[in-house]
Amino acid sequence: MSIQTMPIPVQNALSRHYIEQNHGVIHTMYEFHPENDWNKRVEWLDQSTPIRAERDQLVQVLKEYQSKVNPHERVFASLERLKDPKALVVVGGQQGGIFMGPLLMIYKAISIIRMAQEAEASLGRPVIPVFWIAGEDHDYDEVNHTYLLTQEPSVKRIRLSQQPEGRTPVSYLKLTDETWEEALQEVEQILPDTEFKPQMMESLRHIVSKSDSLTEQCARMIGELFGEYGLVLLDSADPSLRRIEQSMFDALICKQEKLKSAVEKSEAVIQEAGYELQAIHHPDSANLFYIHEGERLLLLWNGVNYSDREEQVNFTTDELRLELKQHPERFSNNVLTRPLMQEYLFPVLATVLGTGEIAYWAQTKESFRAMDMRMPILWPRMSFTCVEGTLQKLLTKYEVTAEDICFCYDEKREAWLASQDHIHLDERFKTLYDRVDAEYRELLSVLTGALPSLGKLGDTNHAKVLEQIEFLHHRAKDALSKQHETGLRHWERLKVSIWPHERPQERVLNPIQYACRYGQQWFKPMMEAPVVWNGEHRLVSL
Repeated sequence: MSIQTMPIPVQNALSRHYIEQNHGVIHTMYEFHPENDWNKRVEWLDQSTPIRAERDQLVQVLKEYQSKVNPHERVFASLERLKDPKALVVVGGQQGGIFMGPLLMIYKAISIIRMAQEAEASLGRPVIPVFWIAGEDHDYDEVNHTYLLTQEPSVKRIRLSQQPEGRTPVSYLKLTDETWEEALQEVEQILPDTEFKPQMMESLRHIVSKSDSLTEQCARMIGELFGEYGLVLLDSADPSLRRIEQSMFDALICKQEKLKSAVEKSEAVIQEAGYELQAIHHPDSANLFYIHEGERLLLLWNGVNYSDREEQVNFTTDELRLELKQHPERFSNNVLTRPLMQEYLFPVLATVLGTGEIAYWAQTKESFRAMDMRMPILWPRMSFTCVEGTLQKLLTKYEVTAEDICFCYDEKREAWLASQDHIHLDERFKTLYDRVDAEYRELLSVLTGALPSLGKLGDTNHAKVLEQIEFLHHRAKDALSKQHETGLRHWERLKVSIWPHERPQERVLNPIQYACRYGQQWFKPMMEAPVVWNGEHRLVSL
């Protein structure tokens, strides 16, 4: 396997400037420099131990969860190492999707593990990789589908037929055997028959048979791939975890006014610098959710009471704190308080994030300070595009690069097709069109001068003659395309494989298609690739 860099521009300006290590951006909107402040971050973590959850309790809860979904001996070894007062954590996460969702799920796990390994080697302290699965999220439509390549070629969506009622946390939605089997049958029909397919399908069926929810099947799949690297998994909807988080939720409630002012201050700094806010929220948001009758409701705070938009629930501060004490499992974070909860649970050296996440984390800087915390180092996750051997041969055959396919596909494809036109159709038909047009105009000028009554008929006939030339031109080009149908299919395969849906491959395609072709350990060489810290996108030749 070979790896080379391919430039893919970061669209979000704030994230781009952070990744470029713009000192003004890092100083005003973030806390620590991603390369220069490792020791500074460690020093702060060592001084701030009292603000965090009790370590042994957390380890016990995590052990119970690993026993269920990720029971690898190296994972339990990681948890034993986490008990060390000098242990640090590199954390990152994602909402768990069907069959893990897009490739970026794999790449985020690789990034967390590899960056933790590098940090441990550099700092000489235990650094534990932790994957935070956002099972408390209720955006089911974001994770209930995935995409695979077909033989046509095209991109096929697989979608779970089961739908929740209301805004149910994904970890709480129990999926039926029939729902899973429908999806598995689609996978089986789409993927090619290979030596690895039978075992892969058997493994998928075994995993979903033991999994009640999307989150659980995703956790089991991640554990199966990365347990051997000691990757610790966490479901943010785990009720046992809520008991440990209870005091942090209480602090978020008690400091609501201070927290609201902090968010506004961070957002003002971002906007004054000319950037757009990435995480848009209700101005009265308490940045907390409350689960009422199975539905996840965003709490609003009017300065006195907490309620949801429809006022299905209504609490004073004291009532909400009592509810938290009695039912901590009914509370969950939003996108702006989850970073604070991670900081409370773990000694976070660094968080591995995508570009959109880097942008919205800037909205939390003052929130960390309001809670007597500091935002951790942010490391852009590693990013890849897989180019299989057949695709590499096609790139060579048509004398294009993966970058060409991403950013100037239509231009390159049309240029290739034009080069196959050895009789120069466009040139010949343009010459014919211009000559007929000119001679017809000259004829009509003479004709209407002598016989004015034929003027309208002559104009109509002129247009029809030119229309017929155009018609034959289009038919000739269609015939040329059909003559080169195989080549055009090759171009289409390059496009849907490398830049599907006009987006990076890692944001669309599912990893199981590579497991089907190359075996479950297809990603192993990426685990040995050099770690990059600045978000470089790399091409991987499989």
